[in-house]
Amino acid sequence: MKIRSFVIKCLLLLIIPLMGFKKDKCNSDALYEQVVKKVKKFSILKDYRIYMKKKKKLTAEDYEYFTIPLNRGVVYKFQALSNPDFEGKMIINLYTTPTKEYMFATTLSQGTKAVHESIEFKCNSTGNYCIGYYFQDGLEGCGVAVSAFQP
Repeated sequence: MKIRSFVIKCLLLLIIPLMGFKKDKCNSDALYEQVVKKVKKFSILKDYRIYMKKKKKLTAEDYEYFTIPLNRGVVYKFQALSNPDFEGKMIINLYTTPTKEYMFATTLSQGTKAVHESIEFKCNSTGNYCIGYYFQDGLEGCGVAVSAFQP
């Protein structure tokens, strides 16, 4: 009985660290500090720490979505930073409503497929908007993004 218990404990000690090995390399605290430096003229509203496994086929259901209230006349900035240890580059999409009816901004350049780190704009209409995060081409990725406003 003692040997069986010992073997089970040893197996658990070997298996558990391997289960989250790649995700553990996602040091979101270090990324957060870097993102904050990039939005130093803005006040941070919220931070988003995103990790996604590789997808065979990327669909809209694979995005991480968040509803965010925005006010008319305020300048907002959405900044993302991807962990270079992962293949995926974080992409931000902004939608006019929480139901994602119309995407009005993205960090992905449709022509060149280049990924920009941020979106900055002056809000024209007060309301609840939707922000979606995913990693380019469905690759495994890790990153931190912040939403901020200019006081």
